[in-house]
Amino acid sequence: MCPVCFSGGDPATRETLNAGIGVLLGVTLVVLGLFGRFFVKLAQRSRAAAHLVDHHVANAPDKREAA
Repeated sequence: MCPVCFSGGDPATRETLNAGIGVLLGVTLVVLGLFGRFFVKLAQRSRAAAHLVDHHVANAPDKREAA
């Protein structure tokens, strides 16, 4: 049994624990947000690269016509 959690502890301890929990939640949210941003950016770049490849293939001369 944790004496701070179950007996209440003093106000300074509670404030410190709450601040620590807030910092950990903040760090977790920032890291998850950066992962999400990375995957969105990756999808955008993939879409742009696919468009360039499609455009290049569509404008390439047909080898069957040259033969």
